[in-house]
Amino acid sequence: MNLFEISMLAALFFVFLLALVMRLAPVLLSPHGSGVDQWYWKTYIETLRRDGSLPVKMPQFLLDEGHWYPPFFPWLMARLPAPMFDRFSVQFAVFIDMLRMILVVWAAWWLTVDVIAAVITGVVYAITPLLITYNMQLNPRGMGALFLDAMWLLVGAVLLQGMSPWFWLAVLFLAGLVMITHKMAMQLFWFIALVGAGMAGEFRLALLVPGSVLAAILLSGGFYRLTMRAHWDTVKFWSRNWRGNGVHPLLESPLYGDENYETPGKFYRSGLKAWVRRLQFVIGFNPWMPIVLGVGFFALIDGHKFSIYEVWIYSWLALTFCFALLTTLFPAFRSLGQGYLYGYNGSFPAALALGIGWGSFGSTWYWWAAVFIGFLMCVSALVVFLRALRASRTMKVDSNLDEAISRLAILEDGPVMCFPQHWHDVVAYRTGKSVLFGGHGYGYYLLEPIFPVLRVPVRQIFEQYRVRYMLTYDGYLPERFCADLPAAEVETFGDYRLYKFNASQEILHDA
Repeated sequence: MNLFEISMLAALFFVFLLALVMRLAPVLLSPHGSGVDQWYWKTYIETLRRDGSLPVKMPQFLLDEGHWYPPFFPWLMARLPAPMFDRFSVQFAVFIDMLRMILVVWAAWWLTVDVIAAVITGVVYAITPLLITYNMQLNPRGMGALFLDAMWLLVGAVLLQGMSPWFWLAVLFLAGLVMITHKMAMQLFWFIALVGAGMAGEFRLALLVPGSVLAAILLSGGFYRLTMRAHWDTVKFWSRNWRGNGVHPLLESPLYGDENYETPGKFYRSGLKAWVRRLQFVIGFNPWMPIVLGVGFFALIDGHKFSIYEVWIYSWLALTFCFALLTTLFPAFRSLGQGYLYGYNGSFPAALALGIGWGSFGSTWYWWAAVFIGFLMCVSALVVFLRALRASRTMKVDSNLDEAISRLAILEDGPVMCFPQHWHDVVAYRTGKSVLFGGHGYGYYLLEPIFPVLRVPVRQIFEQYRVRYMLTYDGYLPERFCADLPAAEVETFGDYRLYKFNASQEILHDA
């Protein structure tokens, strides 16, 4: 091994170290806990470990009928030693993401036998903003993406290298794992398979769709039939309520809000400015997708002869970016999730395409321009995120909120309602109390009266579910809503307010 190879391996080690530090930074900046998904998955996994069977039953979520998420991720996490999971649960998302990084760097090396291409691939993947911002919480998205990436790499090898048809069994196994791990990964998988089959005239890609369903049912012991039912329930709910994504549940309530008011942070605000902002989300969280596709376009204009693997990877990237745009910009697709999150899946083919392109057009002006622009955009996005994280009341638990939740945990039992609604999962986990929330699988008809906006009078909700506590912060509740609340004792924790209502149902009626 010569000095150059040693220096490149050292550079690769540094890139992995940089990626790890960047992913751990948001966790370290949130010592009391971070993210929204973290708390629900801890509750789910610990319940599954205790009870030992699926589907889990978590009656503390009053507005859920069934917890029928894809089962593989919690099933696997529940089999870890309890002390390990308790100590490192936040870091597991980072660990899975680092496995994806190993896979994409290995793929670049396998395709090019060039350590520089591997280093470039690693750098691009390491600094992609969405991979840093999202993996500050325990979640199955990374594992679903890992299985999907491995599946498409294997499909490419089978189709392009003429490998044995028996390898399709391995493909179907990975496809089944995608299905029983993450719903948005499954949606993207089906889109790429079906559209890709039409573009390439390759019917075997289309057959992956029914094959994946069969594999998922077999791998899950039949549980996936419940997951399909819950998935369809989720799609139907968001097809009715996509306009409510990110709204203030009270200020846009038909009962307590203003019909002319639009939440500033609402994802689907009306107007051209809001349309541009949504596009900024898609590009800002993963700028490499459009940038790398731009490199491919300029290379095509420049007369570059793409290899079959380059065509495969660029097609994979283009279809992922297309799906991200469709689900962001077109109402008919908005029930399939916030489109910018598909940038999480696009990070793999984008890093791989730019890395393996080093040997082909790494000396061109447009390749270097892409690297420079992408680097600046990633750094800018991360600076904006870290500033937002410091001020956010929903992305993390700060010291005052931690104190309020700790106080709530020692009070006598009773259902809790939270505004903003992001806090319901952390309250359920940290206090052991029932919460007036759901949306964790099946039963959206129970949730719809209060989410995404409150559609029934608060007193009716309180009487129906005998709500004892409400957690909020100063200035969040509109006056019209406050005037409709029963009498309460209020405790203050910095800007946070903990309302304690009388346990007597008669007092609720008379207040």
